[in-house]
Amino acid sequence: MADKINIIAGYLNAFAYEALDVADTAIILTVAKYKDSEGQYAKRAVITIEDSQIRYCYDGTTPTTLVGHLANPMDVIVLNTASNIRNFQIIRKGATSAKIKVSYEK
Repeated sequence: MADKINIIAGYLNAFAYEALDVADTAIILTVAKYKDSEGQYAKRAVITIEDSQIRYCYDGTTPTTLVGHLANPMDVIVLNTASNIRNFQIIRKGATSAKIKVSYEK
C-alpha cells in the first residue's frame, strides 16, 4: 500500500497552470504564466515531479546532474515567494526526461 500523501490546496487563489518537460539543459518557469495580466507575480508555486529524478535550485544557481536539490517522481516542491519562483531552475538528473506540473497562486 502506498504511503498517504497530504495535499493542501486553496490557501491562495490559483490563477495559472503549466506543464513542462525537463531535459538535459536547465530550464526556468514561464514568466508569462507566473506574472498575471496586471503585472503581479505569483506568491506561491506548487510543483509536482513526474517520470524521473530532477535537480533544482531556487537561488539563481544553475543546477546540473550533480548540483542542486534532488527530487524524485511524486515529490512536491512549494515555492513561497515571487523571488524564489523567478530564480527557480530545474534539470533532469539521469538519462530520462522528467515532466513537471506547476500551479501558480496569488
